[in-house]
Amino acid sequence: MHGKNKTICIAGKNECAIKALSYVIEKYRKYEILALPNKTDNGNDSWQKSFKKFAKRKKIKIVSLKSLYSKKDLYLFSLEYENILPVGKFISKNLYNFHFSLLPKYRGCHTNYFQIAQGEKKSGVTLHEIDRGIDTGGVIDKIDFNIPLNSTAYDNYKTLLKKS
Repeated sequence: MHGKNKTICIAGKNECAIKALSYVIEKYRKYEILALPNKTDNGNDSWQKSFKKFAKRKKIKIVSLKSLYSKKDLYLFSLEYENILPVGKFISKNLYNFHFSLLPKYRGCHTNYFQIAQGEKKSGVTLHEIDRGIDTGGVIDKIDFNIPLNSTAYDNYKTLLKKS
């Protein structure tokens, strides 16, 4: 990402979105930085920290999805964002997702549960381009890890958050 007028938006929730936003604030301060929390984020910490609360504390502008469609030099990173992004409405094609499985396995929702229920020995996070399909965009990178014997879905989820 070179030049002025670039926008980076982190979309999503909890620890993984907070860590991503922290990284962007530290490394890309010269760019416009935006946050798109899930609508279910009420700004209060619970068993998961509030991404919305964190963004407000860091004085990062919170935006609506619709406001991002017309941004030409947008780099959007989804980390557990709750909605499928309507890619056709965006001018930018720089839309990326951190998905909680080793794609192409376990596309869509509840991937963590299905990995444990199916007895997978490995789990991981895939960074991929967002396209019109559900988790079908080109894979950029993956990180994997072994799922310890007798791990719960919660144990795996906490590891997925850290790896993302």
